[in-house]
Amino acid sequence: MKKFLIILTVTLLLVGGAATGIYFIWRSTGYLTTDNARVTTTLVGINPTMPGTLERFTLYEGRYVTENEIIGWVENAETMRAPFDGIVIHTGARQDQQVTPADTLAVIADINNIHIQANIEETDIANLYRGLRVYVTIDPFGSHEFMGYISEIARVTSAELTGQAMFFNTGGTFTRVTHLIPIEITLHDDIVLDNFIGVNARVRIPIR
Repeated sequence: MKKFLIILTVTLLLVGGAATGIYFIWRSTGYLTTDNARVTTTLVGINPTMPGTLERFTLYEGRYVTENEIIGWVENAETMRAPFDGIVIHTGARQDQQVTPADTLAVIADINNIHIQANIEETDIANLYRGLRVYVTIDPFGSHEFMGYISEIARVTSAELTGQAMFFNTGGTFTRVTHLIPIEITLHDDIVLDNFIGVNARVRIPIR
């Protein structure tokens, strides 16, 4: 009887291990997966148009603003207004300090355009299209998987966008580099990501 129980236990462990392996193989086959993804949105810096004393400034980190809201002004200059509905994610300015147009007084994030950006290798981009279903995990939320879809696919590579593309080499050696193309993912789930801009995400896209 004891020998039978040992054999049964070993058999169950082997079957369980095989089932787990098959599950992970099934999960990875037919899916494009990348960790090169993050929560992002449009960021706009607030700069005065003229040098002078910052007579009024109402921004602080974490403050919400509405589009066209007056957020401050410099003496003898036009008022500064919020570019859109957003949240202040950085500010280093204080009222009554001397400022110039080169000073970024604050950075505001667009809360109506928060999305997931993933960078996809150029060899895989032909398998993707707008509207394609996507599964996303976001680091602060652990293994919880959110559902979304591809809303935009960039027309150029990340290297071209950042000015880091290699020039054609007319002599010597050449190293071929696989470039990345950004895609924008919109989540279906009703989740507030205002305080998670910039955090890492993982994307899984079915391409069967």
